Amino acid sequence: MKGFDLDDEKLKDFFKGKFSEKDEEYVNGLFTDETKKQELKRILSKQFDELLSDDEIEEKNLDHILYRINYDINSNRGSQKAVLFDKILKWGLRIASLIVLPVLIFSGIRTIRESALKKETWVEINAPAWTRAQFTLPDGTVGWLNSNSSLKYNGSFNLDRQVTLNGEAYFDVFKDKKRPFIVNTNEVFVKVLGTRFNIASYENERGVEVVLEEGSLVFNIKNLNKSCTMVPNDLITYDRTVQDFSKETVQPQKYLSWTEGRLEFRNDPLDIISRRLERWYNIDIELNVNLKDDPRLRATFVNEGFEEVLDLLRRSLPIDYKVEKGNLLPDGTYTKTKVKIFSKTK
Repeated sequence: MKGFDLDDEKLKDFFKGKFSEKDEEYVNGLFTDETKKQELKRILSKQFDELLSDDEIEEKNLDHILYRINYDINSNRGSQKAVLFDKILKWGLRIASLIVLPVLIFSGIRTIRESALKKETWVEINAPAWTRAQFTLPDGTVGWLNSNSSLKYNGSFNLDRQVTLNGEAYFDVFKDKKRPFIVNTNEVFVKVLGTRFNIASYENERGVEVVLEEGSLVFNIKNLNKSCTMVPNDLITYDRTVQDFSKETVQPQKYLSWTEGRLEFRNDPLDIISRRLERWYNIDIELNVNLKDDPRLRATFVNEGFEEVLDLLRRSLPIDYKVEKGNLLPDGTYTKTKVKIFSKTK
């Protein structure tokens, strides 16, 4: 496929569930192509408006579908029915996507896989680039997935409340004293009964961050005999390089603002700002700045594009920047936009 040219009819059929494997590959490619962002927003808004005007809107409510699929998985009533409900769910979720700038919000893109060897059913929830995904787990736990993140759990989740996270997620955990809730990443895991917290564990970043908003939480390093009990307003940062962690007291809201479509900085250094901008806008940032000068920013962004944010950084801090747009690759995908930030010439 040579690039991803927008095809309204093909997208419309996709939202209706009428698509082939090639069509699905086409749509997935669109959602990873930064250059199609504005046009996709227009099309998804139009599709959602059409859904709202449909006389059969009540029949497309997703709550009953989500309930049925979770019930089917956890009662082991058969993988064939689970796959069928998954197809219905994915159709409903795609057509009910809501637009909230600067990211899209999905009610979770779920896939169901059954291991041929272990006969285990796994559910995976994904948030593609420049999106957020809201989810509800079978036990009543709710939360959000940030851009380029995924959450996976076993079909026996109601018996053993464990999930595996790649990326960033916010959890509001349903309290159950008999069954602790566990979030696993590659290096660490956290254990709670009922609480609200945020955890960021992107594979391409140096550290793992856990911020506790309410309740209590036990942070554990898998390969070391180290753990730490957190209280509200605690931030633990695990450094993958030195395989150790540090703890400090913070304002949790700035770490949770992404769940409400806001990007907040509260006297943050430039390296932290850059990392969060990379996640938010799905871009790569190269820093060529003397961080010993410790430039910091206090600001809140809601609907701004990344170049608007960069322009404010240039006016607020002693820096300048250069943007290199992504390039089309032979397989039809695009490289990420790259931003070079450097010290301003006096």
